[in-house]
Amino acid sequence: MGVLEEQIVRERNRDTVSRLESLSRYLNTGLAVIAGCSLLLMVLTVVANAAAREISAPYAGTTEIVGWLAAVTTAFGLGYTQLNKGYVDIEALVERFPMGVQNALKSIMLFASTIFFGLVSWKVCVYGINVAENGNLSETMGITFYPLIFLVALGFAGLTLALLVDFLKQVTGGVEK
Repeated sequence: MGVLEEQIVRERNRDTVSRLESLSRYLNTGLAVIAGCSLLLMVLTVVANAAAREISAPYAGTTEIVGWLAAVTTAFGLGYTQLNKGYVDIEALVERFPMGVQNALKSIMLFASTIFFGLVSWKVCVYGINVAENGNLSETMGITFYPLIFLVALGFAGLTLALLVDFLKQVTGGVEK
């Protein structure tokens, strides 16, 4: 392969990674907005239930609703956190290695994380299908809740996409240090 052909392939790779990065940013930012709304609903539900308790009787199923909202809030915030590096990154040991070893370790960890969370998303989907097929209902309110399981799987899929983009940027040299 000639020099010109290699440049064309590199440019296509960069373009593909750039498109995936835009998709990841768009998806995970949207999910983060929904996570914020879910958190607000969770707070309002708890406050309304506390007020109702003082006036008459608390709402039945508040614990279920808050649990579902907490699951959506957590799952939908994962990808956005990865995009913005909002996690604790412990590099005390790794930073002592040569830069090549650091890059290799980071690539391995991003690849393993992408595979792991991709599998998590898939297995949560499988669980949601099983719950839907069995006709399971929530214990207190008697509501079908399998759509919430699929929402959690969507949150993990967003994280997987963000990790994949970070991995591709790492291996193609397009990652910011």
